[in-house]
Amino acid sequence: MPSVTFEHVRKRFGDSTVVEDFDLVVADGELLVLVGGSGSGKSTILRMVAGLEEVTSGTIRIDQRDVTALPPRERDVAMVFQDYGLYPHMTVRENLSLGLRLRKIPRQEIDRRVTWAAGMLGLASLLDRKPKQLSGGQRQRVAMGRAMVREPKVFLFDEPLSNLDAGLRAQMRIEIGGLQRRLKTTTIYVTHDQVEAMTLGDRIVVLADGRIQQIGRPIDLYRAPVNRFVAGFIGTPPMNFVEGTLRENNGQAVFITEGLSIGVPREKTLTANPTQSLTLGIRPEDLRVESSAAQSVDDGSSAGVLRGRVVLVERLGGTSHVHFDVAGGGSRMMASVSNDRLPIVGETIVVRVPPERVHLFGADGRAIGRTAEIV
Repeated sequence: MPSVTFEHVRKRFGDSTVVEDFDLVVADGELLVLVGGSGSGKSTILRMVAGLEEVTSGTIRIDQRDVTALPPRERDVAMVFQDYGLYPHMTVRENLSLGLRLRKIPRQEIDRRVTWAAGMLGLASLLDRKPKQLSGGQRQRVAMGRAMVREPKVFLFDEPLSNLDAGLRAQMRIEIGGLQRRLKTTTIYVTHDQVEAMTLGDRIVVLADGRIQQIGRPIDLYRAPVNRFVAGFIGTPPMNFVEGTLRENNGQAVFITEGLSIGVPREKTLTANPTQSLTLGIRPEDLRVESSAAQSVDDGSSAGVLRGRVVLVERLGGTSHVHFDVAGGGSRMMASVSNDRLPIVGETIVVRVPPERVHLFGADGRAIGRTAEIV
C-alpha cells in the first residue's frame, strides 16, 4: 500500500490560517487518526488530500507522486463522509456499483467487487433493499462499501460515526478497525472523539488551531502528553489540573498548593526552577480514595494527601466518578473508584496522590521534565 506524505502543508482562507506547517508521513497500510476540537483543521487536511480544498503552500504526495494540484478523480482516494450520501431511489447494490458504472468498469468486474465488499461488510442479504429499509449502521456500511469497491490507494474517513447512537458507534469502531487491518489500506481517519482516536489509531495526531500538538501511539499520548492541551484532551475522564508552585525542601522537589503538598520525582522537574508557578495534572483513575477524614491518615506517606468534600457521585456500573472540592484549595477534582465502597454526597474523604503518576506543566503549557517537544 502507498504512503501519504505532507510536506509543510499550509491552508489559508483569506486572512485566516486554518492549517499551519503540517509536516507528516502516513506509513504504508497505517491507520492514522487526526483528532481535535472544532476549528482544529482536521477536516480541512482530509479535504486537501481528497482534492476538495486547494493547498495554499506545501506538497502532498501519495505513493511518492505529487498530487497537490491534481483533480480529485486522479488521486485514487476514496472518502467516507459524515453524511451517508446514499441515493434513496437506488438499491444497496446500485449504490455500491454507481461509481464503477460511471467509470465504465466491465460488468463482470463490477459484480466481483460488489460481491466482495458486500461479503466483507455483512451486506450480502441486503443488496436488493433501499436505504430507507436499512438501520443507521447498515447505511454506514453501504457508504464504506461504496468506497471499498473502488479499491483505492487511500481511504479517507471524515467523522463517519457522528450520526450514530453510542451503541452503534462502539460496534462500528470495531468493524472499521477490523476491516482496515484485513485490507491493509492506508487510511486517514478524522474525528473529534478521542475515544474513537484511542481505539482505532495506529498513531494519533492531536491538532489545535491548525497546528500539530503531538504525534504518537495512543498509549504514548496517554502516558506522556507533551503539553497541557494534549493531557486534557486525551483520556476519559479528563485529567485533573491544580495550580501551584514548585519548592525545594531538603533537596526534594515539592509541589505546593492550598490543600496539597506532594514530593515530585526529580526526573519530573528537570526543566523547572524553584518558586516557578506550575500546573499539576493527575488522572482521575490514578487518585486513591482510601479513607474518610474521620480515620487516621499517615501524612508522612510518600503519596501526597488531600481532603475533600464530595459534591457528586456518578455511578457508571463497575466504576464510579467521585467529584469533590479540595479542602482549603477551592479547586474541584474527580476520582475514578470501584463500587466496593462509595462515599456519599457531603462526606469528607481523604485522597492520596501518587507522586509517580503526576504530570507537571509550565506557564507556557509545556510538560516539565519531558524530553519530547511540541511538534
